[in-house]
Amino acid sequence: MKAIALALLLTATTSAADARVTRIEISKREPFAAGQAYGSTGAYEKIVGRYHGALDPSHPLNATIVDLDKAPRNAQGQIEYTADFYILKPVDLAKGNGAIFYEASNRGGKAILARFNNATARSNDPSTAEHAGDGFLMRRGFTLVWNGWMPGLPGGNDLLQITVPSASGLAQTTWDELLFNDGKTMQGRLTYKAATTDQNEAKLIVRERNNDTPVTVPAEQWEFVDARTIRLLPAGTPFRVGMIYQLIYQAENPPVNGVGFASTRDLISFLRYAKADDAGTANPLAAENAINRVIGHGNSQTGRYLRDFIYSGFNEDESNRIVLDGALPNVAAGRIYLNYRFSQPNRIIPAGHGFMLLPGATFPYAYETQTDPYTGQSDGTFTRCDARGNCPKLIHTVSSTEYWQGAHSLVTTDPLGKRDSTPPGNVRIYHFAGTQHGGADGSPGMQGVCANPSNRTDYRPFLRAALVNLDRWVKDGVAAPASRYPRIADGTLVESFEMAAIPGMTPVKSPSQRPRIDFGSDFDKGIVSKALPTELKDAYHVLVPKIDADGNEVAGLRLPEVVVPAGTAAGWNVRAPAAGAAGELCYLEGSLVPFAKTKAEREAKKDPRPSLEERYKDRADYAERIKAATAELQRDGYLLEEDATRIIARAASVAW
Repeated sequence: MKAIALALLLTATTSAADARVTRIEISKREPFAAGQAYGSTGAYEKIVGRYHGALDPSHPLNATIVDLDKAPRNAQGQIEYTADFYILKPVDLAKGNGAIFYEASNRGGKAILARFNNATARSNDPSTAEHAGDGFLMRRGFTLVWNGWMPGLPGGNDLLQITVPSASGLAQTTWDELLFNDGKTMQGRLTYKAATTDQNEAKLIVRERNNDTPVTVPAEQWEFVDARTIRLLPAGTPFRVGMIYQLIYQAENPPVNGVGFASTRDLISFLRYAKADDAGTANPLAAENAINRVIGHGNSQTGRYLRDFIYSGFNEDESNRIVLDGALPNVAAGRIYLNYRFSQPNRIIPAGHGFMLLPGATFPYAYETQTDPYTGQSDGTFTRCDARGNCPKLIHTVSSTEYWQGAHSLVTTDPLGKRDSTPPGNVRIYHFAGTQHGGADGSPGMQGVCANPSNRTDYRPFLRAALVNLDRWVKDGVAAPASRYPRIADGTLVESFEMAAIPGMTPVKSPSQRPRIDFGSDFDKGIVSKALPTELKDAYHVLVPKIDADGNEVAGLRLPEVVVPAGTAAGWNVRAPAAGAAGELCYLEGSLVPFAKTKAEREAKKDPRPSLEERYKDRADYAERIKAATAELQRDGYLLEEDATRIIARAASVAW
């Protein structure tokens, strides 16, 4: 699939667009936050609706969409889809900054107001001043855009939806993984409707750990409740906590999920370049010269979506115009299981415990073109856009968790982990040292599942500065501050490490690995024909950041509270014994264990780490060191003044 895609892209012409947004329907247009003004930008308004798109399956830029040629066509020979859109824009676009800030919605939701505006009140239909938080994005004049791109989401909760066609008549053996952490779940929901509920055509297997040999669950111990649901028998039996169940079954008529890439490409192109749709309905962002650039952002799942969007050649519309000028993927170390037959975009990539054998974590990993040492294939995340001249400027930000569960080291090394690679000049990579995947904005810690306390270190100040720097880079050509991440050459990216025993902290064993996987002979066509896929003996080599004597990482972008620590902050956590698979990596969680306050307390606990009173003269000394670390980050461009002021004020008020 990928090699064919590249050849097609390189031969694409500049003919008139055949795939585009043909119609928009605006269902709601109203003032945002009761008309509250945000600095010089003024008031914002909300525009909500649905758009209709049509794709020509023969167009080179659409031919990479798996099974698009097998979907039903309209009278013009095109393939139709519909999707939701949601816009928050300055009432007077001329007062905006000229930039769309597009968030690829994570499973249909909206999160950038919490992530960039520090909003504590969250909603998928933001309407109030509380939903806008401190107004950061509005004060800076961004037009915010979301859309539906992920098929198969449940209804309700204002989730952004997309309706895509199905490739009727196709059938395949596929599988679902079921893993529950509560010990109470008694039914498992399947991604696809089983073609038959005959148990002779399905198999349920289970294992405790990824490396264990699976055991087949006897047919008399489970059953289909319906074509989308299974349960254990006798009825009322819960799935065992932490165990990895996999149901292998027959499915048919797969949705053409790769249309989700085209839906974003076509909406952003319409909002950026079109005056009106085919029926004459005006583009709500079509004011004269109002929009001149687009920054795309994705977090976790949608950071991987964004990276795959670029990798797969969708950063170009059918008139050969760039879609995203800048990209800001966060806490995303792979691509996404979307543009495949019977894909499951809701899944994360292999990440330690469970999530086994899924596409999305395959070569290539780096942005520049590299050669796979096992297959001889040459490829890179930017290979296609570089050939077409439409690569965005990109800042890739990651927490420490991505090194441990996402094999992020492969983004900055050769595939065998022997040497540092050289990312392209239009890429910056920032490692937020000592942080976990969700940061302070993530979901609550998995109490009872993970063994260690969760790490809530807040990396959002770095994200806010990264966005401002990226926008300036795109708009004015002022290069973003240099990349900061661990490297082999300076000894800060290492094989592994041994930590001194810390009371209250269960140690980690090793990072999630990246073996090569056999997905079947048609994988390059987007078909996972082998269920289950099998791991091969060859593996790409994963490294992790080096730590100091306290267990804190020494390289990357280090927040002031990591430079001047009050505890050990890690990007990894492990499963607790009661949760099953004890000691395995715990889903996207980090660990934070405070230092003892006094020497006496430390000695009583047998804690090898110096206490707070041994490190700092007093609270004023601690606050002064935080101030100095903050000033250095602000001077180098990694912190904004308003966030630096907030960090310094918080440190001055810390009570031990």
